[in-house]
Amino acid sequence: MSAIVETTETEPPRTSGQDVPAGTGSPAVCLSRGALSIGQLLAVFGFCLLFLYHNYLPLFHSDLWGHVAYGDWILTHGRLPDEDPFAELAAGVPVIDTAWLSQVLLALAGRGPDAEWLAHLFALTVLVASVVLARAACERSGQWGVGVACSALAFGIAWSRHAVQRPEMFGQLCFAALLWLVVRSGLMDGRVRGNQPVSGGEGGWLWHAAVFLLFMAWANLHGSFIVGLAVLAVLALGRAIDRLIACRSLSATVCHAEVQRGLTALELAVLGACCNPYGFDLVLRTLVFPVHPNLAAVMEWFPLEMASLEGIPMALSWILTTGVFRHSRRRVSPSEVGLLLLFNAAVCLRVRMIAWYAPVLAIVLAPHLAEIAARFGLWERCQWAWLVRKSHRLTLMAVLLVWMTFVFSPISRPVLGGDPRPATQVFSHQTPLGATNWLLQHPPEGLVYAPQWWGDWLVWRGPQGLRVMATTNVIHLLPSQVWQDYLAIATADRGWEDRLDRYRINTVVVSRELQSCLVRAVEQATGWTVVYEDSVSVIAVRSTRPQTESGNVTAPLAASGTTAPEGNRP
Repeated sequence: MSAIVETTETEPPRTSGQDVPAGTGSPAVCLSRGALSIGQLLAVFGFCLLFLYHNYLPLFHSDLWGHVAYGDWILTHGRLPDEDPFAELAAGVPVIDTAWLSQVLLALAGRGPDAEWLAHLFALTVLVASVVLARAACERSGQWGVGVACSALAFGIAWSRHAVQRPEMFGQLCFAALLWLVVRSGLMDGRVRGNQPVSGGEGGWLWHAAVFLLFMAWANLHGSFIVGLAVLAVLALGRAIDRLIACRSLSATVCHAEVQRGLTALELAVLGACCNPYGFDLVLRTLVFPVHPNLAAVMEWFPLEMASLEGIPMALSWILTTGVFRHSRRRVSPSEVGLLLLFNAAVCLRVRMIAWYAPVLAIVLAPHLAEIAARFGLWERCQWAWLVRKSHRLTLMAVLLVWMTFVFSPISRPVLGGDPRPATQVFSHQTPLGATNWLLQHPPEGLVYAPQWWGDWLVWRGPQGLRVMATTNVIHLLPSQVWQDYLAIATADRGWEDRLDRYRINTVVVSRELQSCLVRAVEQATGWTVVYEDSVSVIAVRSTRPQTESGNVTAPLAASGTTAPEGNRP
C-alpha cells in the first residue's frame, strides 16, 4: 500500500510559495501562524467582492417565488403537496417535490416583510460554495493560489448561471462539498502536498458517514444529487481501470481496496439519496425528468449553441484544457478523462449543465496548473516574493476588509440599522411590481394568463387565491395540449383568442420586453381592453364574456384525460 510522503530533516529548503506543514516546532513557523501574505489578502478581497456582488443582486422575478410559495404551503399545511397547489390546469397530476427542503428554507427567509433575507441567504450560499471549491482545488494542487484561481475559473465559465436564485444554489454547495470530500479521500488521484504527490487519503468511517449524510441532505434539497452520483460512479470506474491496467486481473481489480472504497462510497450515496419522502422513486423520476417533452421549449434545457452565453465560455474552456494538458507533465488519469467526457457531453445536450461542468473542470485542471507553475518557477521568481511574504499586519487588514464588506452590504442592516432599499433595487427590473399592485386593487375573476416566469411571482405576491394558467414549477406537470396552448398564446400565434376563450381567461398579463407580439395583438384585439400598462407590463381584460360549447374550463383538458377541480385552489 502506498503511503503519504512525509518531510524529513534532509529535505531541501522549501520555496516561498509552498505551504509549511503543520506540526513543525520551529519558533519562526509558530510566530507565522495566523499571518497572511499579500497574495492571500488579495484572495480574501476577491471573496469579499464575490459576496458583496451577490448580496446586491436583485431578486429574480421567476421561479424563485414559486419555490418560496411551495415552501410556505408546506409550512402552513405541515406536509408535502400531492399535486400542485397553485395551478388548477395540472390538477390530478402527482407531484414529486425534489426540492422541498430548499423550499422550506427559502420560505423561512422570505416569509417576513423583508424580502432581502432571500438575497442574504443566496449570497452566503454562493460564498461558501466558492470557498469550499477553492479549498478542494487547493487540496488537490498543493497550492492555495491555484485553488483560488480554479474557483475563479469555475465562476467565469459558469457566468451565465451566476445569478440563479433557486434551490439549485444549495445543490451547487453540496456539489462543492462532494468534490472536497473525494479529493480528501484520494478517490480523485493527483492530490499534491507541497510538490510531492500524495496517494491514499482520509477514507475511514467518518468520511463514509459524511458521504451518506451529504447525499441524504442533497436529495431533499435539490434534484442535482444525480450529478453527484454520476461523479462517484465515474471515479469508481476510473479507479477500476487504473488497477486493471496495473495488475491485468479482473478479480484482483474488483478486490482492490481503492476500488472497493469507490464502490462503497457510491452505495452509501445511493442509500443516502433514498432517505427522502419518496424513497427510490425520487431517483427514478429525477433520472427521466430531463427528457420531458414540455421542457423542449425552455431555454435552459436547449442543446449547446456556440454563439451563446454558454457556448463562448465552453469554447474557451476547451482551448484552456488543451493547452494545459499539452504542457503538463502529469499523467491524465482515467477518472479525469471520464469526468471531462461526461460533463462535456452533458453541456452539449443541456446548456444548464455548465453550472456543474465548471467546478469539475476546475478540480481536474488544478494539479496540472500547479505542475506547470512549479516547472516554470513561478513561485521561485524574485518578483513574486512580495506576494508570499507573510505578516500579521496583513491579517489585521484582512479582518478589516471582511468587516467593511459586512458594513457596506445589505446584510448588515438588521444589525447596524438603516433604511431598507427600495423595491426597485431589491427586485429585478422585470418584476411586475406595478401590475401586481393593480391586481391587488382589482382582484381578477377566473383564470389569468401571465408568462410562466411571472406566474410564480403572482402566485406569491398577487391576490390571495389567484389562478394562473402556468408557472415555472408546473411546466412538467401540465398536459401537453395545455402547454402547447400556453405557448401559442404567449407568441400570439394564430387562434390565440380562441384559446383564451376555451380556457375562459378574462385577464391577460403581458411582458412588454419579451412578448411584444402579444402586446400588439392584445392592443389591437376588439374584445379586449387595456386597463393598465407601464414600462414592464400590460394588463388587459375582456370587454365581452367568452362563450364555449362546454361552458367551463374542462373543455381543453378532456383530450388529455385531466379534469379541472371545483372552486378556488388554496
